[in-house]
Order: sequence, then C-alpha cells, then structure tokens
Amino acid sequence: MLQTRCVRFVSAVSRHPPSTVVPTNHHTGHRKRDCHSGRYDVIVVGGGHAGTEAAAAATRMGANTLMVTHKLDTIGEMSCNPSFGGVGKGHLMKEIDALDGVCARICDKSGIQYKVLNTRKGPAVWGPRAQIDRSLYKKHLQEELFNNTPNLTFLARPVEDLILTTNSQPDSDVCKQLVQGVRLDDGQCIHGDTVVLTTGTFLRGQINIGLETRPAGRVGDAPAIGLAKSLEDAGFTVGRLKTGTPPRVDGRTIDYTGLSPQPGDDPPQPFSFLNDAVWIKPEDQVMCHLTHTNSTVDKIILDNLHLDRHVQEETTGPRYCPSIESKVLRFPKRPHQIWLEPEGLDTPVVYPNGISCTLPAEVQVDMVRQIRGLERAEVMQPGYGVEYDYMDPRQLKASLETNRIKNLFFAGQINGTTGYEEAAAQGLIAGINAVLKAQDRPAFTVSRTEGYIGVLIDDLTTQGTNEPYRMFTSRAEFRLSLRPDNADERLTEKGHQAGCVSHYRYHTFMDIKHSLDRSLQLLKSFSQSSAKWKRQLKYDLLSETKSGTQSAFDLLKYPDITISRLVDVVPELRHLVPNRQLCNRLKIEATYACMMKKQEQEIQEVRRDEAMALPDNLDYTQLHVSTEVIEKLALTRPQTIGAASRIPGITPAAMVQLLRYVKHFKRQKHGSETQELSPA
Repeated sequence: MLQTRCVRFVSAVSRHPPSTVVPTNHHTGHRKRDCHSGRYDVIVVGGGHAGTEAAAAATRMGANTLMVTHKLDTIGEMSCNPSFGGVGKGHLMKEIDALDGVCARICDKSGIQYKVLNTRKGPAVWGPRAQIDRSLYKKHLQEELFNNTPNLTFLARPVEDLILTTNSQPDSDVCKQLVQGVRLDDGQCIHGDTVVLTTGTFLRGQINIGLETRPAGRVGDAPAIGLAKSLEDAGFTVGRLKTGTPPRVDGRTIDYTGLSPQPGDDPPQPFSFLNDAVWIKPEDQVMCHLTHTNSTVDKIILDNLHLDRHVQEETTGPRYCPSIESKVLRFPKRPHQIWLEPEGLDTPVVYPNGISCTLPAEVQVDMVRQIRGLERAEVMQPGYGVEYDYMDPRQLKASLETNRIKNLFFAGQINGTTGYEEAAAQGLIAGINAVLKAQDRPAFTVSRTEGYIGVLIDDLTTQGTNEPYRMFTSRAEFRLSLRPDNADERLTEKGHQAGCVSHYRYHTFMDIKHSLDRSLQLLKSFSQSSAKWKRQLKYDLLSETKSGTQSAFDLLKYPDITISRLVDVVPELRHLVPNRQLCNRLKIEATYACMMKKQEQEIQEVRRDEAMALPDNLDYTQLHVSTEVIEKLALTRPQTIGAASRIPGITPAAMVQLLRYVKHFKRQKHGSETQELSPA
C-alpha cells in the first residue's frame, strides 16, 4: 500500500500539527508495475530544502504536485548546521523570499538568534543570518506544507527509476529521451508531466566514521542506489563529492567561563520582506560562544589520520567549510575558531561549528575535551562524513532542466552545491520551471545581473564544479546592485509575472515600493547649500566649498547622517522615523546612489550579450575551432553568448567564430522558413 497524504485546500488557516492531517490512500493494488491513479503536473523527488521549495513553488502556480520522499517525518530536516543565511547565503535567502519561497518566512518564526554578519563593510555585502531551532523549523515547515498548501500530495516511498520514452521533438542531438514519471522500489509507476530530482546526499550515499563505512544518505536514512544507477545509465556524467558534520555536544557539560559570548542583534532583523519583526524578543535570544582549537588538538588529529578513511579518500570535500582534519593539514600550527551554537530552546544539544570531523568516535571525544570550555563535555553524537554522487551541472540549462532528458530537472546537492540556501534557491527555480514546462510556457531564469540566484546557476551551468559549491559575495560582479535590501525590487514583479508570487505578496511589495519611491522624492525635494546644512546639522564632514546645493537625500550618504538627525532640520520627514526598515533602505539607497550609475552601465553591457540567445539545436562540430572548445560547448550547451563567454577555456577567437556561426545559422533558418511560407 502506498502511504500518502493529500493536502486539500482549506478556507481558513489550520492550526493543527501535521500529525493530525488525515492520510488519504491513492492506490490501485499491489501488483508489480501497477500504475498510481491519476497524473501529476509536477513530481518532486526528495523532501529536503530543494524539494520543499520546488513543491511549494509548483503548487503556488496551481500545479497538481506530488512530493515523493523516503519518510514524511523528515521533510524539512536540517541535516547539518542549525542555521540559515550568512555572507552570500543571506542574499540567497532574501531573493528566495522575494520570489515567495517559504524558508525565509519559516526562519522568522523558528530562529533563536538573529545577527547580520559583515557589518564592518558596506551594506551591499552584509550577511543576514539566523540560528535556528531545528524542531521548530521542521514543525512550522511541515505545518505550512501539510496544512496550508493546496494541490500537494505526499508519498513516502523510495524512487528506484525514471519512466523514460523517446523524445519525438528533441531540442538538440543529445536530448533523445523524455521523462514521463517515476517508478517506485516495488515497481509501481507514477506518471507526471515533469520531474524534479532533489536527492541531496542520497545518491549512492555512504557514511564514514573512522575506518567504518556504511551505506546511508544521512544517519538513519538509506541511500538511493537504484536511482543513481538509472541516471548513470541514461548517460549523465556523474562525479563524487563528500561533506561532513561535527560531533554534537551536551551544552549542560560545557564550561562557558572565559569563552567569548556572541549575542544576537537588538532588534533582530527578519529575513522575509513580509515581516516587520521576528517571533522572538531580543532579550530571549540564545547566546552563542566562541572558542578555539590548540596544538594538543592538532597532535591528536595528526596522530590518528591513519584511522580516518574519509580524509584519505580522493573524493573532493568542501573547500570553504572543510573538516578540522583538512584545516590542520592545510594550516598547521594555527588555532581555528569553533562557534558553539545551541540547536534549540528545548534541547541541550550544541553544534560546535568548525570541527567537522570523521575520526573514530573515541578519538573525537578525546579531541573535543582538549578544547577550552569543553574539558568535561559529553559527546552526544560523533561527527561523520558523507560521500555521494552528483551530476555535472554543465548538463543543465539555466532553467535547471537537463540537456539530456526533456522535462527532467535537477536541484540542490545533486548539482554539486553545499548548503541549505543554495539548495533552496535551486529548488525554487526548478519548481517554477517544471510548471512552466508543463504549461508549454517560456522558462523563468534569473541572470547574473538580476540576482545571486542567477550567479549560482550560471556558475554551475557554465563552469561546473569539482568541489561542493558555496555562495559568496565575491562570486558576483554587480554586488552594489545585488543587495539584500533590494531583492524584492529586483525579483518580486518578475516572479509575479511568471505566476510564482502570490497576489498578497505582490500587493505588499507594491505598497513597500510606493512608500520607498514617495520617500525618495520627498528627501530629494529639500535642497540647500552645503554651508547651511553644516550649520544646521553641526556636522563637520560636510564641505562648505562644494558648489551648488545638496538635497536631504544627498546628505544621507554620510556615515553619521540619519533620517532622525535630518528631522531636526526638516520636520516634514518626521513621519518616516517609526518605520525602521524604510529608513534603513533609504540610507542604503543614498550610500550607493553615485556608484550605481556607473554599475548600471556595466550591467547594460552584460545584458546586451545575454540578449543574444543561442539555439538549442546548434551543431558545434561545424565551428572552425579546437576540439577542446567544441567539446566544452557541446557539453554545456550555453543558452546565450554571454554564458558561452564564461565557460573556462573558451577563447576570444572562439567567441568570434561562434558569433559568426550563430548569425549564419539564424539567416539560414530564416531563409528556409521564408521559402516554406512562399506560394508554390
């Protein structure tokens, strides 16, 4: 029998926990290859952060959606660190929210400490971050999906294979198959117009602790062996990556005396543009603490490397979130930071962020107890490593549809990324495009000039990755315009046009935008000489010799000038002061106003390149370039001239040849179409 939960539309928001949802069975028997009744618009495989965003996006667009996952009670599980956001990752969170994704809103009602990182630098690279209560996050997310999401059905069964057929209308010479659904482990079939795979670390997943190995996608969950083989048999280029987690520690056995406390912000900043505040009071936020490794820890690690299979493996691990073993090997005789992060309000478990480790369990205990503050700490669960298969993301379009199989989408760690935020961003885009594909509508894409989501997907699809990919602000060329504060201005209207943004969010955004525009006009309407401003504000940094006048908006770019301070001179601005978020946005707009003019010119240059689309059915073997260039273009199949130029190894000379070939190809195609339309 198939275990399912059918989520029905309810007229009022349900306040019942997910366990009270009445299961509804949809099955036609137990025979092999018997088909599940009905057909879905979108089938999402996996219930992690990519899967939940994909399923939620599809249902927001009205698609009849099925989520298939191993266990219903692990939907929304935070398998690794108990936090969301950070530098670069926080930008993704704001963009996901701007497109009406769910994770930002869930964080705003399950966080236990909120802090904006990187505030010593400009606001363009600030990193909103939240320490999350694992149980609360999963509870609120499941309530959102189980109780408040219409058109969504859940099925708890492993997927063993894809249902494929011949593609009668191939986009290119490699796209010869079409996905029509999934086959379960017992042989039963479920049919769907599109399929989104969000398998996380489960494809041939293997856990390593010391020299011990066992098949698993994570602790307590079986790997997906059959599906991994099916993808390999379908011709996808498969790689192998690894990641790891630290040992969990009992916070009641930690001596915090002498450790560096790390408080949250007051007031805490919400992730979601829909929220003015988070659920927790500033004074109720938990305290994190900072400690460090030492030479004794280094010695224990180095003396036991022969017992650590995970480190000995040639499989590539995360460069920017490495294991403590890798840190000691790469940066010897150096103390390394360890952030002691509580995992929830009602649990003693503490996550020691910074000592991801795969040494034998008993060695991990010895190592932990050499760290300041953890001398008597009890290890509640040893750290472990996970190895898993991933698909070379250069086999994807910018929509995250695969080049090889039509209507099949990949999102999350299957594409070689690491992190909840990167997975959620991909799941959102894949879910949107799965619906658009089922509706035969143009794909929804975010370019590098529009968002960090665009940077993420463009990096993956043009350059690929041989290590777990993590988002940083340094990956974006246009950081001044791709800020956390303006993600809604960049993406919400575009998302609404595609159908993935609700009317409620869109009208909320329009209210915010109108308020921002009116306030900017008001600030710019008050102008006077610099000398007069200086006398009235008693601000020495203002230059009296500057020619012309300055508006109140111009003055906001100075560090110590705020709306509150301007009110003393311009009382007409007083009504803005209570709106803290609006004041912050106005300040940031003024800070970057001059620099944005130059960056906008650079953005327009890039967009001109992006505007020249490359046909899907281009035959790259006809190019008069090196075999290496032909192979890279044929593998990646870039969708624009701009994307082609970013593929490593594509020379300027090759780009000239490609431009000529594309123009010739389009002229030929236009000529043949004209002939067909001409009368006999």
